[in-house]
This record gives sequence, C-alpha cells and structure tokens, in this order.
Amino acid sequence: MDGERKVNLSEGVPLNSSGGANIFLNAGKNNKLNDGTVIHLTTEKPTDVGVHINTTFSIASSKKIKLLFILNFLLSVICMIISCSIAFYYWNEMTSMRRQLDVLRDQFLIQNLKDGLINNEKPLQSPLVSHLRPPAKRLEHREGRSGIDKNDISPNARRYFVEDLGEDMLLVDSSKKSPSQSVAQIQDLPVFHKEPLIVQFNGAMPELNLGTQSLIGPWVRDLEVSTKDSENKIELTNNYFIIKESGLYIIYAQVVYLTHAPNCYFIWARQPALKPRLITTCATGDDASARPLDKSQISCSVQTVARLYKGDTVNMAQREHNRTLWLIPGYTYFGFVKISS
Repeated sequence: MDGERKVNLSEGVPLNSSGGANIFLNAGKNNKLNDGTVIHLTTEKPTDVGVHINTTFSIASSKKIKLLFILNFLLSVICMIISCSIAFYYWNEMTSMRRQLDVLRDQFLIQNLKDGLINNEKPLQSPLVSHLRPPAKRLEHREGRSGIDKNDISPNARRYFVEDLGEDMLLVDSSKKSPSQSVAQIQDLPVFHKEPLIVQFNGAMPELNLGTQSLIGPWVRDLEVSTKDSENKIELTNNYFIIKESGLYIIYAQVVYLTHAPNCYFIWARQPALKPRLITTCATGDDASARPLDKSQISCSVQTVARLYKGDTVNMAQREHNRTLWLIPGYTYFGFVKISS
C-alpha cells in the first residue's frame, strides 16, 4: 500500500483521476459515516478502480428488544401452566365420571340379578355394560336343606345370639356372650312363643230393653276367641271391663238394635278418682222403611286404637232410653286386641 496512490474520500467529492485509482474506505469505530452519505466515483477507466473497504460493525442490543423477549418468554410459560392446569382438571373430572359410571353399572347388575332371581327370570343386561363383555352367570336355584352338617361349617364362622328384643332386634357375636347367660332366656322372650292378647265378649241375653239405664250388658267372655288366661289381663265385673296391663289396644264393638229410631252409644275409659275419657262413638240414622219392628234391625259397629292404662275401667253406654238390643253372639260383641306395651 505504500507504493499506491491513496485518495481520501469525503461526502460529495467526485473522483476525476485519469489513471487507475485505488479507493480505501475505512469505516471503523473512529470513522463514522452519517446516514445518507453518498459517494460519487467518476473515472475514465472504471475497471481500473479498486475499492478496498475496511470496516467493523457493532450491533448493540436494544433494551426494548430485551424487554420484549422477556415478556414473550414469561407469556409462554404462563400459557403452558394454564394449559397444563386445564388438562389436569379435565383428566380428573373424566376419572371421577368413570368411577361413578362403574358404580352405577355395578348397581344395575346387582338389581337386575336380584329381580331375575325373585321373578325367576333371566337378568336383564344393563345398557351401561359393553356388549363385548360376557354376561354374568346366573345363580342356580338351590333348595333349602333341613339340616346342616357340622363338618360344613367353617371354623372361622361367627355365631350370633339374640341379646335384646325391644323395638329393634340386636344380634351379638357369640364370642362376647357371658357364660352366665343361657338359651332358656332366649326361649322365654315373648316374640318366640307368645301370641297377642285377644279378649272378646258376647252379649249374654237374646233380647233386652234398657229402659232408663245407660250401661249396655250383660256380657260373657268368648273362650273360643279369647287367648288363654285372658281373665288375668282384662276382668269383667258388672258390665265393666277392668284393664290389668297398660298398652296400646285395638277396641272394636257392635250393637244391634230392634227399632226404627236413631241410636248412639259411647265407649268410655276412666281411672279411679279421675274424669272419664271418651274412647269412641257410634251413631246410626232412623229406619224410614215400612218393615215390621221385628225385622227392622239396625246395627252400629266401631273400631279404634287407644292407649289404656292399668286400672282403667271401660264401659259402653247408650245415649237414648228405651232401646231394645239383641245381645246374642254374632250380633252384639265387644273386644280388645293388645298390639303394643
């Protein structure tokens, strides 16, 4: 480069060299060309012009570009987290729904199997079960055995006994049973051998005109209907029924009148030294037909449920006077059925 001719260029300077020219353009860090610089080269022989460019360009990263890059990166991370959360939520919902469908399918299968066994029909396949799945085997009906062989009982099988019979039955593991308790105590429970208390009384006179009295009677105990030892539970004394055991009773009665007029009777219960309690009432209309008196029977029957207490005195009282009654079995009767203590 020492033997070569150097031409220093500046903005807007034309080259009018008659010989070959070598142009050196140094645009380093110290020599900066402003934007819009135009260099005009004019020579006689353009091919003789040699251009040597020695430059160093430095690109400085802008703060805005860095900030945009960071924001873009953060936005991408947030989008990825949201997408993963939504995917996990739907996956969890699908798993829970699948479990619920499995439970419903099992319930359908069990219900159909029970209905099929009860009705002796083939169980219906649930619509939730795939057709590719083989149908469940039908349980064979087996007849009950009259006896059980001790060898057929598993040594791990639990044995239960009845501990208490109140409103609910309680079964207790036999391993917890006290040695002092015996099977006789279980056999003495009322549920095993005692029938409900039934007491019925029939009229004890073919035909009776009450006149001015109000108590309906006399009565006689029906031994064919009443339970054994019923006289110890309900006592009959002078047309009164004395209750010996407290409890809830069904009370039923019927009276047949030989009259054309209307009738009404009451059933009362009374504790000693207390006011009577009205249990129930029965009333009839009149008979407007032209039938003779001996064929114009009018019956009045009633049924109710009442709680009676020990010592109660129960009676049946007629409202009207001078009524003729047929106090014979099948026509006039009075009864009690104890249903609960």
